[in-house]
Amino acid sequence: MKPSFLSTKTLFFLLILLGILGLLSFAAVSEKSREYDITVPEYKSDTVRMIEAYERLSDQYLTLVQRHLLGMDSTDQAILRKLESLEKKLDEVSQKIDRLTPAVPAQQP
Repeated sequence: MKPSFLSTKTLFFLLILLGILGLLSFAAVSEKSREYDITVPEYKSDTVRMIEAYERLSDQYLTLVQRHLLGMDSTDQAILRKLESLEKKLDEVSQKIDRLTPAVPAQQP
């Protein structure tokens, strides 16, 4: 009976050894098989680059025009206030002149 016991013991030992080797090989394979995400920037043709440059340029131009218009508006407002002030002064001068000059009768032909 001893030979069957040794063969069972040997068989059991071989199964354990194969199981350990299987686990080790699975761990080695799982470490080696990694997935990498590599992103490549999209290729832009010359036409696409030209269109993007034109859009940037037009945005800058519109910003410049808006700033210029705002500056013109503030200048126009200042001029308008000055003209209104002059108009009030001219009205006052006109009233003073009207008070100083006597009423001239209308001449009969």
